[in-house]
Amino acid sequence: MTGMANAAAMTQMVNSDYQQAQTVGTQMMADNQKQQMRRWQIMQDTQTKIFEIQQDVTVNKAKTQDKMFNKWDQYIRS
Repeated sequence: MTGMANAAAMTQMVNSDYQQAQTVGTQMMADNQKQQMRRWQIMQDTQTKIFEIQQDVTVNKAKTQDKMFNKWDQYIRS
């Protein structure tokens, strides 16, 4: 009878360890997915900021060129 009780206890311990390992694995996958989503969000934010900076630079270049053209035009006309 003792052998059966020991076998049952061992089986229960193995099953408990297996369930704990599955829980840890599931938590690790969830954490990994959360980290991937955060990296994706950071990448999107970075790309958006880069695009905004490029737009500002393009507009500023055009304004500067317009100013220089107007000054040159004014110089020629005077």
